[in-house]
Amino acid sequence: MSEDIYSTIVEHSPLINFVYDPGAEQFTYFNRSFRRLIGCDDGPVSGDAVWRLIPADERDYLRKFYWELLQGDQKENIELRMSVNNEERWLRLSASLMAPGSKKLIIGYAADITAENHNFNTLKKFANKKNSVLNILSHDLRGPLGIANTITQVIDKKIDDPHLLELTQTVSKIIRQSISLIKDLTSREFLETAEVELVKSRVNIALKFKEYIEELQRSQKNSKRTFKFSSSSEAVFINIDESKFFQVVNNLVTNALKFTHDDGGIIAVEVTESIDSILFTFSDNGIGIPEKFLPVLFEEFSGVGRIGLKGEPTTGTGLSVVKTILGWHNGSIRVQSKEGEGTTFYVEIPKG
Repeated sequence: MSEDIYSTIVEHSPLINFVYDPGAEQFTYFNRSFRRLIGCDDGPVSGDAVWRLIPADERDYLRKFYWELLQGDQKENIELRMSVNNEERWLRLSASLMAPGSKKLIIGYAADITAENHNFNTLKKFANKKNSVLNILSHDLRGPLGIANTITQVIDKKIDDPHLLELTQTVSKIIRQSISLIKDLTSREFLETAEVELVKSRVNIALKFKEYIEELQRSQKNSKRTFKFSSSSEAVFINIDESKFFQVVNNLVTNALKFTHDDGGIIAVEVTESIDSILFTFSDNGIGIPEKFLPVLFEEFSGVGRIGLKGEPTTGTGLSVVKTILGWHNGSIRVQSKEGEGTTFYVEIPKG
């Protein structure tokens, strides 16, 4: 192909192609997709003009990316937000440094993944909602079913009619099977999903937690428990496997539900962003954890699993899987608890 044909292909490519001159602080080349994205003409575009399209909470992330580029570190598939005409746009950006002669140039391309992210986040939202509802249903159903099973066993002892006794025993068997089914479903949902390979993406975790807590509040609307959520900022971004991370969240919140009384129970979640990491705090005013259990709480098959306040069973491996998933994210977990006063789990994940 001739050079003109190559130029035509690049100019009309759906990818956003550009060349940036760090010395002149301007884009010296960009194609039609670039112009369409930021709404500019054919003349040079200053770096400052594009910088103004970057949200304030995204700029530190971009500065780090830019500085590493200038050191010669090639970047691939970096997800970045822009605000164009008050509309949020997401880009997947790749760039590298070239130095023809003594002049440095950054050459790169990007794909607009706004629609892709929207669809992905919608699927994630419904997946998280499903997980939340599944855990809440398992908590709210297993307790009453356990009580019903106990009542039928008491009735059995007072029935002399063989036919009625057979009927109550059938009811008791159905209840036991239902409890077993709920336990099996929730155990499989947690453990099987935890074994899948990590697929990380950049997530506004503050927004995800806000939606999660709102779903809890709706699902528990007839409960006297109080659910609280706070965040150091409305937008807190982190690279995680969202499905896996919310398995951790579901496990910790389910534990809080299991060991916190309905009347006057308080379950609180807090997100705190620091320079290098994000701290997630899960606290409740429930019955607490016996001190002797704390040293081995995160060990697999530690034998510290306890029946919930409403008879909810335990898999015995939940917190060990939580620790494993956090390890995949280079994260950590610790706990503070006192019997009769409640429990607080601290989950910390580095930003990088």
